[in-house]
Amino acid sequence: MEFIGGGVSAACAICIVNPVDVVKSRLQVQGEMGAGPRAYNGVLSGLVHIGRKEGLRGLYRGLVPAIWFQMVGNSVRFGVYNVGKKYAGVDRSSANNSQINFVCGLLSGGMAGIIACPFFVLKTQMQVATSVSENAVGHQHAHASMWDGVKTIMREEGFRGFFRGIDAFVPRCIALVAFQMSSYDLFKTQLINRQLTENGPACHMVSSAFAAGCACIAMQPFDLIGARMMNQPFSTDGKPKLYTSPVDCFLKTVRTEGFFALYKGAFANYMRMGPQYILTFMFYEQFMKLSGKKNQENVAWLG
Repeated sequence: MEFIGGGVSAACAICIVNPVDVVKSRLQVQGEMGAGPRAYNGVLSGLVHIGRKEGLRGLYRGLVPAIWFQMVGNSVRFGVYNVGKKYAGVDRSSANNSQINFVCGLLSGGMAGIIACPFFVLKTQMQVATSVSENAVGHQHAHASMWDGVKTIMREEGFRGFFRGIDAFVPRCIALVAFQMSSYDLFKTQLINRQLTENGPACHMVSSAFAAGCACIAMQPFDLIGARMMNQPFSTDGKPKLYTSPVDCFLKTVRTEGFFALYKGAFANYMRMGPQYILTFMFYEQFMKLSGKKNQENVAWLG
């Protein structure tokens, strides 16, 4: 039940924060390789700009694959992380062990990244796409729906097309989950042990905000590289036109746009992750109450 609760709760949360995720995806490919217009200046202006030109539909592009990504990724991550902690002897009565949490985070994040990668590919391509020319940044994929995207990728690239950029995406998931989980557990434990707050909603919200910041800093370069590799155009013979590997993407991005280009969309990522974690936790609490189950002590999510 905890596996299902984790996935469903994360899916409910992304339905609320998806507009910020759309802005994040577009900021990451904006000015790619030093080319193209600058359509977005930040999170708020991006939300307003997309809302005015594309309406609510534009703000919720890629929602269906985003929901599937959250459902699948968090169910896998939640299960592997908690089973790993139990196997290692860490439970609610044990002292917090950041090293075990970190290792469990690495394993759960890697497995979740591999299994959920196809949905992230579809989500990225659909979020970047727009029917308004002045809003267009990066390569534009014309997927009418998630199912249309599945058929297009299968027809043009085959099954491997669903795993574009996986060599950058898996490290992204590993970094996100490991740092988010271990920092959440560590910060929450410190707050409680120092008697700064009780183990309740306020503690969880503060710990989630801190963990989201740590995770965002750690995974942002991988997130940008993965997004660019997933969204890049391919030639008719199936070869990528811009980047051949994560290292190639890293070098080309730094050379043409500077080192800090790796952190394009970082603030948008944080503005999505913080509220998403808090909302996910709230939905999860309600889901477990309705199911008659008790909540686990340590909860964290694949963003």
